[in-house]
Amino acid sequence: MGKEMTAQGPAVIAALSHARRAFAWLLAAALLAAHGPALAAPVVRVGPQVLVGTAEGKGVASFRGIAYARAPVGALRWQAPQPMPPRRGRIHATRFGPACPQSDGNTRWYRNVAKAMGAAPKLIAGPERVGEDCLYLNVWTAAPRPLAPSKRRPVMVWIHGGSNENGYGHEPNYHGTQLAQQGVAVVSLNYRLGLLGFFAHPALGKDASGQQGLLDQVAALRWVKANIAQFGGDPARITLFGESAGGTDIAALAAMPEAQGRFAQLILQSGYLAPAAVLSPAEAARFSLGLFAEDETASSLRAMPWQSLVALQEKKLAGHFYAPVARMPLHLPVPALIGSNADENLMYLPQGEAAQTTELAAELADFAPPQAARIRALTQSKAEDPARRLELVGAGKAFHCPSARLAAQAAAAGQRAYVYRFARVRPGGHGLGAYHGAEIPYVFDTADAWLPGDAADRRVSEAMQRYWVNFARSGNPNGAGLPLWPHWHSAQRAALELGDTVAPRPMPHADLCALLMPE
Repeated sequence: MGKEMTAQGPAVIAALSHARRAFAWLLAAALLAAHGPALAAPVVRVGPQVLVGTAEGKGVASFRGIAYARAPVGALRWQAPQPMPPRRGRIHATRFGPACPQSDGNTRWYRNVAKAMGAAPKLIAGPERVGEDCLYLNVWTAAPRPLAPSKRRPVMVWIHGGSNENGYGHEPNYHGTQLAQQGVAVVSLNYRLGLLGFFAHPALGKDASGQQGLLDQVAALRWVKANIAQFGGDPARITLFGESAGGTDIAALAAMPEAQGRFAQLILQSGYLAPAAVLSPAEAARFSLGLFAEDETASSLRAMPWQSLVALQEKKLAGHFYAPVARMPLHLPVPALIGSNADENLMYLPQGEAAQTTELAAELADFAPPQAARIRALTQSKAEDPARRLELVGAGKAFHCPSARLAAQAAAAGQRAYVYRFARVRPGGHGLGAYHGAEIPYVFDTADAWLPGDAADRRVSEAMQRYWVNFARSGNPNGAGLPLWPHWHSAQRAALELGDTVAPRPMPHADLCALLMPE
């Protein structure tokens, strides 16, 4: 028996080896069939580093958690963002970076919307990680690789909202997979928030800029401009788009020398553009001095845990908008798409007629009595409901009228601006109307499973994506098969209504804007 095995040994070993190879090949083939492109991770070379991303399906890849500046910690807290030292080798860009320090205000907002829609608030989770090492961006793009200049895709860089206090670039509604399928490269980013991002305490000396968050955005744009061609994007066609505080920040960037030349178009969605949206250095310094003891030093401020700063915000500054030290542009330097939602403030109004009447009086307190009387009379002719009258004035002052004025200023300077009014109300008795932020999942095509929707919502989403992408390509949102969107000019102040129908209409409540923001 022993001899027989010895004599046949090489043949048996060869057969076993062949069988093992065949089994391994079959196993690999089965795994490939089950998982497909997930096995072939997309790779992009950026300088001396190789970024390994994630295949998202339908040809789109994501690269998550790319550091665009050094961590602003320790001595770098409150300083302008510092360049990231070159990193070498293979880096897995498959996990989003931490959100910048913040409270759970963003999560509470989503939970309130979910509850109104009849969904369980517990479905909403907050960011996985939060910390000061948060200056990261994310890229979604199809077939990531360098392309000839004529083949490069336009780039859309998203600036998130949240009163410059909350939010992060990888919220579920901001994922760029579906938008990237329309032929653009999508970038989202984090920037410093609250007292870490918009803070001008004199003890900090030259670091007390009050625009740290804006400078983070500039640093991210610098990274995009330098590197997006490696992902197939066109650095000459970068469109900034953002909502709420993101729209405010984009308007401020339009007037910042540091940001010039880093974008070709702007999209401002429900940007808070009232005069109080920006501060002078002196105003920002007075504000910060009122929050801390007189003997605070740069060292003591930098030694405070970020959790203590966030707790201070929650205690003393509930509902505060963190205005950057900046100025609003006299006119926009590039083509712009600007708009607001029909019911911006409705979800934030106080309950009860008495409280609403008191708040309306507060909204009108800045006007001379004759002007306030005219505004009150006009709103009474437009709406019987006190809540609706308050909504007209509050949203008019903060969103609708400043947007129209910015468009008019652009047109007067010879720049094209396109104005929209988002009016689509999702089905169901939620009572939120076309609420602040409602347009975002239509633009990204990322409606949560708990958001009710029907065929009309699908049509609006498809139209908005086409308009937004067309604008990113050329600075003109119009295209074949879409209702004509006229640009704003003095003879025809038209806004595109994005609602149950999509069509240009005269600017809603232009007569009220003439009283709220007289020329």
